[in-house]
Amino acid sequence: MPELLFELGVEELPASAVRRASAQLAEEIVRRLEEAQLSSTGVTSLSTPRRLIVGIAEVPARQEDSSKDIRGPGLKAAFGPDGQPAPALLGFCKSQGVDPSEVRTEGDYVWVTKLVPGRATLEVLAELLPSAVRALTFDKTMRWGEQRMRFARPIRWILASFGGELVSFEIEGIPAGQESRGHRFNFPEAFSASDFETLVRELRSRQVEPDPGRRETMIRDGAARVATQGTPDLKPELVEENVFLTEWPVALEGEFREEYLELPDAVLETAMAKHERFFPIRLSDGSFTNRFISIRNGGVDEVVRQGNAWVLNARFNDAKFFFDQDHRHQLDDFLAMTERMTFQEKLGNVRQRADRLAPLAAAWAQATDASEEEVEWARQAGLYAKADLSTGLVSELASLQGVIGGEYARREGFPEPVAQAISAHYHLDAVSDWSAPGGRTAVRLLAADQLDKLIGYLGLGLEPTGSSDPYGLRRAVTFLIEAAWRWPDRWPALSAVLPVGLRLYADQGHSFESESILKSLESIFRGRYEALLPDVRYDVRAAAIVPGEGASLDDPQVVRKRCQLMTQLAEEPAWIQTMTRPSNIVQAAVRKGEFTLPAKSSATVLASISPSSLDSGEGETLRQAALRAQEDFMRAWEADELAAMSTALQSLLGPINGFFESTMVMAEDPSVRHARLTLVAGVSQFLSRCGDWSQIVLEEAPEANPK
Repeated sequence: MPELLFELGVEELPASAVRRASAQLAEEIVRRLEEAQLSSTGVTSLSTPRRLIVGIAEVPARQEDSSKDIRGPGLKAAFGPDGQPAPALLGFCKSQGVDPSEVRTEGDYVWVTKLVPGRATLEVLAELLPSAVRALTFDKTMRWGEQRMRFARPIRWILASFGGELVSFEIEGIPAGQESRGHRFNFPEAFSASDFETLVRELRSRQVEPDPGRRETMIRDGAARVATQGTPDLKPELVEENVFLTEWPVALEGEFREEYLELPDAVLETAMAKHERFFPIRLSDGSFTNRFISIRNGGVDEVVRQGNAWVLNARFNDAKFFFDQDHRHQLDDFLAMTERMTFQEKLGNVRQRADRLAPLAAAWAQATDASEEEVEWARQAGLYAKADLSTGLVSELASLQGVIGGEYARREGFPEPVAQAISAHYHLDAVSDWSAPGGRTAVRLLAADQLDKLIGYLGLGLEPTGSSDPYGLRRAVTFLIEAAWRWPDRWPALSAVLPVGLRLYADQGHSFESESILKSLESIFRGRYEALLPDVRYDVRAAAIVPGEGASLDDPQVVRKRCQLMTQLAEEPAWIQTMTRPSNIVQAAVRKGEFTLPAKSSATVLASISPSSLDSGEGETLRQAALRAQEDFMRAWEADELAAMSTALQSLLGPINGFFESTMVMAEDPSVRHARLTLVAGVSQFLSRCGDWSQIVLEEAPEANPK
């Protein structure tokens, strides 16, 4: 079968977009071929910042013929009284190009089976390929010249060949051809290619390596080869970025002035890796050398090397100036300077925020069973967390906020956990060891930082709407949820610490309604759970985020545990229906005004019922079983033993069904009816610890006859 070759040539795409665009283009082409009833085998996808290439080894030369049943007019309109074809039938046959004798009758209509000849694949591709290109999505798009189409970058050439023949079409006035381009500067001339092997061979001969995997190897091997001392620090994300910044990567070793090694390592690494995409070189003890590796895509080695060194020295020179200026001050000085920095127009300055973060971080420490020493570390870290925002070095390298504060805290002799917390509190991934004092303090500080932000903005009514979230409040809640899930011990619900944050704002003259903030938080939490738990069944997720006894929406650990437990049990229709029976009866009685839900805990409610008041042996059996099950369940819950939790719940299956099958809950005697409803309410309240069982969708449920 013929081979399909497609190359889309563009201006340099953003490095972050290349891999995804390449995979998406191949997927779009293959999907459209399948929709056109054209099978394909041997799909290869290659890419550089200037081109997306898809090669498919075998595609049929044409579609297979097919038949299509077409409905004509109704029988009454198709034939006259004499049984001869009426004008309606004759017109239908003429439009379909068939003889009236070829029609058949089925039901109340006439039908014709028409042969649909398959189209040539070359013709199909002329429609399919432009459609696949237009289907590509990017984070940011643009128009170029007078073109109407939006794309990541302007399209410059199109190569489309099928079986050696041109696939003729155009996109925004750019015609498809059978020519490609080599390296932009070294081999800019066009060359012919009509098959995949020729294209790849000719590209490589013109200093374009189309395979990202090979370019990565060239970068890694080249960096190791040119490093004269130490080992290049080849972080995967930076290697990936360089892979998609170049078509023919060549590693060069450069050198900057040794005096700049006095700068903190974070400054050196940020300037080299994040700003210039250079690889630092480390010695065996982990310290930096004054050398670096750059990856060039063109130019003369020595010219590029000198240019890179000049740029890096200039950046380091600026950083050192600010670093030296900062050395004249202490963190207390920088903290005082934050009085001139606005946190939010209506919420005051950053210095005022520090006065809130200190006790709020201490409150998180207390809520997570910290020692007195760790509580003090959290308080101190909260006070100085934002002090470095007023430093010269952060004004020069904004991405180092927090990191610089941690460096300056170490310089002044702060406890190491405090310095670590200040350094890492902006990002969860920056916390290296969650079980170490510094890691725990950093997470507590991060939680305080996000909660303070949420209280302030939600207190002003600035809740996210639709896709708009200008203040990053959804991101703040995401941090809190992920912190709870990754925390090695019990993490409290947000509402447990919320009153402290509200009081701290009130002390500064900002009185916010806790109910309004909690309502907004619940809305954000609900949306974040949907995004962060995509693999959990939608009905299980909905059931797990319904508040119940001992559980609230802002308690991520409980929500996740509920999802795990309910996922195990959701496949049992009989079990799910049994779980919903107590709640259904109690809610019906409440709606009719015949019963008021008890305010006490389920254990207290069940223990308070006297056996004689139930006037039911099955009722007492259920009460005793529920008390035992609750004790076993809570023990398993605290130990995170899902199997034991499930066993405790399932022990109630027989007692619940036995009670409802033998006992009339709505007895005529008011005192007996109240006792039985109280029993059912206590059981329902206990079961709500797992979530709202009524949310579970049952495909097939057994019959039930609740009394």
